[in-house]
Amino acid sequence: MKQRILVTGSSGIIGGHVVRFLTAKSDETEIIKFSGDLTDFQNTRASVLTAGRVDSVIHLAAKVEVESSKMFPAQCYGVNVGGTINILSAIAELRQTPNFFLCSSAHIYAPQNHALTEETVPEPVSFYGRTKWMSEKAAKDICSALGIPLCIGRVFSIHDPKQGGSFLRPSILRRLDTHDFNLPFDLYGADSIRDFLSAEKAAKIIGSLGLNKYTGTVNIGSGKATLIRDFVQQLAAKKLDFNPMGLPDCLLADTSRLDAFMEVNGESTE
Repeated sequence: MKQRILVTGSSGIIGGHVVRFLTAKSDETEIIKFSGDLTDFQNTRASVLTAGRVDSVIHLAAKVEVESSKMFPAQCYGVNVGGTINILSAIAELRQTPNFFLCSSAHIYAPQNHALTEETVPEPVSFYGRTKWMSEKAAKDICSALGIPLCIGRVFSIHDPKQGGSFLRPSILRRLDTHDFNLPFDLYGADSIRDFLSAEKAAKIIGSLGLNKYTGTVNIGSGKATLIRDFVQQLAAKKLDFNPMGLPDCLLADTSRLDAFMEVNGESTE
């Protein structure tokens, strides 16, 4: 019998990569793309009912841009927190207990001068981070009460050529299109450390966690410290003369738990 996996947010950057990974990984996997409105419980319930039996749920749908989250706070809470509650409620009503993967974020952590483990006390400093932390707490409570196996994946700084909006990569590329390389390049957080991982690699990790029905909380990152200025320089055709602005900070994943999972399951992010 094929493993049936319901994926929300399949049209997003990570979601598209996850679907392609799962489709190519095994002929024994059937992907169901969730197409309902997660902010509407009855619509969500109908979509889950239509999907029928599912063995796993990979919940990726979210409002993820930090700036737009601040501009539309109610919508952000409605999707990130309410949407998580709605899909779990719909699953519960249909008396299913599939493995549930919740895509969370490194934004639940406050910057530290050391690598962050999964045991680091959450201290979100952004509005978006607070919605993701609340979605984690709701998922833990509901899944524990209903006997639904839960995996929380905290994704660090992903990037992708198809990203748009206010994310770092597209924002920098837009600036580089019109930048005079004879002039300094102003860059907030130039000397800050981030944990960069391509969206495709992050999707492979998420897909592997879903296929192997991993439970628990796990950081999803590279575990490698990269200065923002170095990441930006890689995007530029010529050498940039950086003018660092703002105070540096550090948001780096301790990936020991992830590395152990990948090794045990013979998986690779390459």
